[in-house]
Amino acid sequence: MPLVKYDKDVFILSVAVANDQPHQVFVQIKRHEIQVACDCRMPENSLCQHAYGGIFELMHYTDMKLEDYYWPELHDQNKKELKYLQVDTDGHHVNIFPKPIYGNIFKVGWGFSLDHYHQFDTAMLHKQETGTGNEIDARNKLVVAYNVLYTELGLWCSQLPILMPFIGKTGKHSNHIVSFSQYLRKDKEIINDIVFTENQHALNEIRYEMFTLVNAVGRQDNKANIARWLQTVPVLIKLWQKAIPMLFYEAHLYSSQGYGHLGCRSNKPVKSHLSDWQISGDRFSISFSLKDHNDHLILEPVIKSSAKHIAHFRKVPLFLIDTDDRTFYLVQSEQDEALLNWLKISGNKLTALKEHFLDFHERFLDRLSEYYAVSYQHFNSRKKVVYRLNEVIPQNNKNNGK
Repeated sequence: MPLVKYDKDVFILSVAVANDQPHQVFVQIKRHEIQVACDCRMPENSLCQHAYGGIFELMHYTDMKLEDYYWPELHDQNKKELKYLQVDTDGHHVNIFPKPIYGNIFKVGWGFSLDHYHQFDTAMLHKQETGTGNEIDARNKLVVAYNVLYTELGLWCSQLPILMPFIGKTGKHSNHIVSFSQYLRKDKEIINDIVFTENQHALNEIRYEMFTLVNAVGRQDNKANIARWLQTVPVLIKLWQKAIPMLFYEAHLYSSQGYGHLGCRSNKPVKSHLSDWQISGDRFSISFSLKDHNDHLILEPVIKSSAKHIAHFRKVPLFLIDTDDRTFYLVQSEQDEALLNWLKISGNKLTALKEHFLDFHERFLDRLSEYYAVSYQHFNSRKKVVYRLNEVIPQNNKNNGK
């Protein structure tokens, strides 16, 4: 296994083969070619065994692909450190990724790096449609409550969210639940004397449909499950769209984070894991802000509801959470879900160098701007205008970088 160093876009591998001394192999990943040199000078002008073995080991760490090593023209230095990239070496492997302040960086001639679980491509884009109950005295009584069980994105245990009804008992002097009892499941008999409302019967049926779907998908921990996850998302969104208006008629709503087992290993919710759940009936809109930083540009999503600009948010499967007031907003389409999940993995930032911008526009931003509004902010200006390519690159200064 060769030792690897990295310097100014060149991988330097120390490769040893049987009955021979170690040789230095130099590898540079270009857009349309791989440049290789070896200190053995490659007799007969053919690829030597040292170079072959070194390239094979590089590819071995990246599922036999070289995309993760391709960072064209992104090796500008700032005080002897790389400006845009973070490079970690462990002796036998080099891991290169954008610095967090730049999110996901556009690679000229290629596009954006893909995350294994959350992928987005502009070919997915299409036009989308736009489009409380009376409180009663429920002190010291058994009541039906609902827990929204969700997980974080990007974890081996990530799962799609489901609704989990359960039985609780309210306090003697308030309508708040103080004792938490069994989850309601079709395979377990209800041991309490509970009379369900028509609304609750309907919600429970939706819950059973959700559970069946999500349980069949499983955790997001292998390619087969990921494929089933993507197929299930639009169906599950419709079930949530049906359930949420009905949940406004329920007095006891909670949320909790699960850990990859749908919350069903225990027969009842854990009180310390529950939080009051606040759901908005509003749709939220997604637009984008493109800001010029002179030598590079950063594209960021802008999230708004009908009532406010949601400046700080978390993305979990199927929901966006306003972190200022912990209000949940349901994602309205699989397109928005894929886009926001992909952005979340990169810290909700996409970066393109100025000299790569035309390629970035043609491969990504032009199509994105057909389906989502994009504003542009000139360098050293606070004014925002509707994005047009000519605002960024004058007509007489275009270079497609191909």
